[in-house]
Amino acid sequence: MYKDCTYHFGVPCFTVWLTHIVMGLLFIYIGYLLLEGKKVNKWLSVSLIVIGVLAMLYHAHIWYNENNKKNYKKL
Repeated sequence: MYKDCTYHFGVPCFTVWLTHIVMGLLFIYIGYLLLEGKKVNKWLSVSLIVIGVLAMLYHAHIWYNENNKKNYKKL
């Protein structure tokens, strides 16, 4: 059923879903630490920065490609 499901650039849906689940668990854990007034480890802070930068670059790349497709269709 989901074997043929892919996102941009042929990334399998299962990979995207699993990534979202893992990131959600990470956010829950960090939120719990902050609510309990505990210190967030340095590696958690760095991982949030890396995930944020990767997400921003990936979505900017998709946005750029989609805009170029529209511009080529106008020509």
